Amino acid sequence: MDERARLRALLDTVRAGRVPASVLVTGEPGIGKSALLREFAASAADAGFQVALVPGRSLPEHHLAAAHHVLGRLPAASGGPADATAQDAHDAQRAPCGTAVRDLVESLRQRARRAPVALCLDDLAHLDAWSVRWLAGLSEAVPDVPLAIALTDRAIGIGDDARPAAALAASAERIDLTGLEPAALGAFAAAHRGVTLDEPAAAACRQLTGGNPALLLSLLAAHTGTAPTAEALHDTAATAALPGLERWSAGLGGAALALARSVAVLGPDAELAQCAALTGLPVRETLPLVDELVGRSLLANRTPLRFRHPLLAAMVLGTIPVGTRTALHLTAAEILRDGHFAATRVAHHLVAAGPLGLAWTVRPLRTAARQLEREGRHEDAARHLRGTLREPLRPRVRSAVQRQLAELDGFVAPDRAARLLDAARSEADDPDIATDHALALGALLTACGRPEDAVAVYDDTAERLGTAASAQRWRLRLHKALTCLGGPAQPTATADPPDALTAQAPRHGAAQRELAALHAVHAVHEGADRDAAVRHARRALSGAPARHLPPCCSVLISADELAEAWTHCGRARPPAREKPGKWEEVAVDLLRAQILRARGRLTAADAALTPLVSPLRAAAAAGRLSAVLAAAALVEVRALTGDTDAALALLADCALDGELPPRQDTVAVLAARAVLWEQTGELSRALEDLFAAGRLLTDARVRNPAVLPWRSRAARLLARRGEASEASGLALAEWEDARRWGTPRALGTAQHALALTESGDRRIHHLAAAAEALAHSPARLELAVVRCDLGVWLSESGRTDAARSEFSAALLLAKSCGAQPLVRRILAARDRLSPGADEPLPPLLTRLTPQEQRILSLARAGHTNRDIAGKLFVTVRTVEFHLSGAYRKLGISGRQQLADVIPASLETRLGQG
Repeated sequence: MDERARLRALLDTVRAGRVPASVLVTGEPGIGKSALLREFAASAADAGFQVALVPGRSLPEHHLAAAHHVLGRLPAASGGPADATAQDAHDAQRAPCGTAVRDLVESLRQRARRAPVALCLDDLAHLDAWSVRWLAGLSEAVPDVPLAIALTDRAIGIGDDARPAAALAASAERIDLTGLEPAALGAFAAAHRGVTLDEPAAAACRQLTGGNPALLLSLLAAHTGTAPTAEALHDTAATAALPGLERWSAGLGGAALALARSVAVLGPDAELAQCAALTGLPVRETLPLVDELVGRSLLANRTPLRFRHPLLAAMVLGTIPVGTRTALHLTAAEILRDGHFAATRVAHHLVAAGPLGLAWTVRPLRTAARQLEREGRHEDAARHLRGTLREPLRPRVRSAVQRQLAELDGFVAPDRAARLLDAARSEADDPDIATDHALALGALLTACGRPEDAVAVYDDTAERLGTAASAQRWRLRLHKALTCLGGPAQPTATADPPDALTAQAPRHGAAQRELAALHAVHAVHEGADRDAAVRHARRALSGAPARHLPPCCSVLISADELAEAWTHCGRARPPAREKPGKWEEVAVDLLRAQILRARGRLTAADAALTPLVSPLRAAAAAGRLSAVLAAAALVEVRALTGDTDAALALLADCALDGELPPRQDTVAVLAARAVLWEQTGELSRALEDLFAAGRLLTDARVRNPAVLPWRSRAARLLARRGEASEASGLALAEWEDARRWGTPRALGTAQHALALTESGDRRIHHLAAAAEALAHSPARLELAVVRCDLGVWLSESGRTDAARSEFSAALLLAKSCGAQPLVRRILAARDRLSPGADEPLPPLLTRLTPQEQRILSLARAGHTNRDIAGKLFVTVRTVEFHLSGAYRKLGISGRQQLADVIPASLETRLGQG
């Protein structure tokens, strides 16, 4: 039963039983007690009660003031109004209180003879003690009088038994008002502020205000007539000066108010000793003040101390003058520092205080920033770094902080981060600092899809440093070479070759690791020495691997060293971390997804990429390198799992479905699109994108099929279209390069393409060799495709038992990978091996092989030779070969006679082989 219904029931009880009854409505300030009391008074009046509604705060301060005020609001026993005069009150004060109480009880009895009486007194805490005794005694002294008493009081808590009103409260029915639930918050906000709240915004209001209507009105005052987001509401609570605190703070003493400010400054879970120290009081003197603030419903009745509602803390903070607030935050930081509390807590107050010019503040600010970054709270970390930069710093410290901040800002505001780094680079007098800024700026520009600008930064910085800074110039030249190796759009002719850089390299470890990264990437592009590529990658990753992790882990992936690459990714960024806040973290998450894809774990790769790509769609459309690569990877994965509609939508959302500029990420996008077009049956578009990717890789002098096996993929598509000559040339070229690189994945993939350009037993031999090679690699998906093709050709040659075995193995692999289109293809091929209906075939048709039967069935149904080739995954030439042989066996000259020799009832059975 809700509160209003309970109050109406109280009135009905009084009228029916003609006995006194009382109710106490409790709750914190602003919760709606007074409004409910007014509704009760109106309901009582409508029900024929004599009503006296008295606000406790407006009563004079003398004995029995409330009692006289109540009686003055009721009609006199004679029927006329009987307002209490000042002289009556004066006489009552002079009379003994016990006598006066008895007289007032009798006066009420006389008034109640005419009609039931409803006494409504707001704010029990402000009633004088004798009036409270009078109210408590009414139910005992006048048991036969229809009397309803409704009172309001603050939320009653521990320690209230000693209050004069405790006995009255104990005998009354209790109605405790709590805050509005999120479902009711929306209706309240719309009715009182014209504000529309969605579910997250309503939850934010509930969290900030506890559903307190008065607090809610204060919070929403700045959003009248709008539909604020949850984030906007939190911003309002954190920054706006909100009205309405007087309900809680009116009458507080100076010491209690100072304690409330201390708790607000220290924040949630403030320890009592810290609050006392910040207030400047001993702990023992602070304890009564805590009780007072709890009694006022400002603080929750718990320790560590915290405000009853977060918005109350914000309102208290808003009342502190800025100078006082700064001093409090500084003092709080010193208290926490001296107490050896976490650097994040100390730094929070230093950031809030602003620049202080104190040397000791730098260390906790930097320590807190690193901790916040590790926790995935990148915006908070950036705020602490900006606070650090406002302090006096040594040049090298300032340089390190600027680069750390640029890494964080580069994700959300790359232009701002680029300006910061460029200004720092230009202003730096130290060659090492200038070089570090240039390298950070170049990395940011490359991540933003602007490698040409990165190269220009390296060249400009090297020229400005002059020949004296040879070590720094060497680093700039090396990173320029790495950037140029990053993609086909780079001006590779202007970069120094690795051998020249090796001859001039400094001998210290950091330089050697940077050089090893260059050699690793170069070795992969050449594709001639897998072992050297792996050795160089391991050398580059042996120290601090953050900068070289993406290129060197990509080398390990190309070399099929997937477990090692996964380990390096885990060290750089644990899988359970929060969403990325830096491009380096995006790159690590992308590498992890690429490893899953290389292992054929499509479902896991989709699960890793979807939360990564969803917030980065706009960044991908803007050409951010890692965002585009992640989107391309997800497009390919979704195409392979059969979710082609989602893949097409993602391409469009990221503006990757049209003509692409020749950038570092273009090859990956073209390759992903080719997979998608193949799944949707658009072989011409798939070939077009594969050849475009091949041209870009050729221009960049990348021959290694482990980077992208574009020739084998194109060869398989050409073979399906019957263009065997061109397919054979591509397959042979990739086979030679795969043999140079030597990994089982590259060899198996190339031999698969080579097999499809052959026929008969040679095709089966090459397919079996491809399956054997891929079985020794982590490429489970590619192995499933090869075993499916092998099963098809074994069945065509009449070896049905061997074909069925291949189909079973392929099906298990495809299902474990989550490749649903491949699963359907394998099932269809396997089903064609199953026995047909009981109807015997005519003797003439028994002469046909199973493959000839399938092809004749499709031809009889009206399919062209090219259509048949596409459906059966064979070449057009193969279809023509089988049709010619079948025509000879059947003694017919062409398609027009098929209907004469193949009855319609047998057409489906023949199609199943």
